Amino acid sequence: MAGAKIIHVSLYALAVLILSWSSGMALQDEDSTRIRTYEKVKTLIEDQNFFGAVTYVQSLGKPEEVAKVYEKLVLDFYWKAKSIPDVVSIARAGLQYCLTEAERIKQENPEEAAALKESAKKMSYNLASFTWPGWDEKGYVITHQDILVGLDAARLNVRLVHELNNGDEAISIAYWGLGAQLIATQQYDQALDAFDKSRKYAISAGNRLNELLAEGFIGVTMIISGDEKGRDKLGEAVKKLNEVGSEDALFFVGQFNTALNVFIK
Repeated sequence: MAGAKIIHVSLYALAVLILSWSSGMALQDEDSTRIRTYEKVKTLIEDQNFFGAVTYVQSLGKPEEVAKVYEKLVLDFYWKAKSIPDVVSIARAGLQYCLTEAERIKQENPEEAAALKESAKKMSYNLASFTWPGWDEKGYVITHQDILVGLDAARLNVRLVHELNNGDEAISIAYWGLGAQLIATQQYDQALDAFDKSRKYAISAGNRLNELLAEGFIGVTMIISGDEKGRDKLGEAVKKLNEVGSEDALFFVGQFNTALNVFIK
C-alpha cells in the first residue's frame, strides 16, 4: 500500500486493533480464522445471500466476539475486496448489531455494553473514513449516497466518543471526521464548526499535530467555499507542519492539497 493509505487508517482506526492483537502463534491462528471468515462472508454475498452472511457472522460467538468479527470484516472488505457497497452494508449491519445488543444488556452488564459501543465507535469512524472521497484513493467508487451514509456514521462516532468518555484526543479525531464529511456534502459552515471543535479538543489533549490538522482543514474549507482568506489560514498551518517535519506532519500537508483537488473540481 502507498504511505497515504496506511497512514489514514492507522492514525485513526487500526492502532487500537493492532494493540489488541496477540503475538506469535496466537496471531497466526487469528489470521487464518479471519481469512476463512472473510472468504465465507464474501462467498455468501457474491451468491446474493447478504442476510445469510449476517446470520453466519452473528453465530460466531458471544456479542463481543461477533462485534470484533464485524470490525475486521469492514477493514477486509475495504482493503481486500475494495468494495464500498459491501463495506457500507457490513458496517451498518455491525453497527446495528452492536448498538442494539448494547441497549439490550446495558442494565445487567454495563461493561459489556460499553465494549460493544467501543466496537461501534471504531466501525463508525472507519465507515465515515472509507466513504470520504477526500482521500482520492484509486480503485474505489464512492457515490453521493455513500457519502451521506458516511456523514451519518461520522455523527454517530462523535456521539459515541462523548458517551464513552474516550478523552479529548478521541473527541478531536471524531470531530475531524465529521468536518471532513460535511465538506463532502457542501455544508461548509457546519464543517468549519466541526474543525474548530476538533482544534480545541486537540489543544486540550496537548496534541499539536491534530491541532494543526484541524487548522489546515479550516483553511481548506474556507477555500473550497470561496473564501480566499482561507489561503493564509492554510499557509500558516502548512508552515508549522513543515517545521515539525515528521512523517505524519508531511502527510497532512499532502492531504490538504489532495482534498483541495478533489473538492474544487
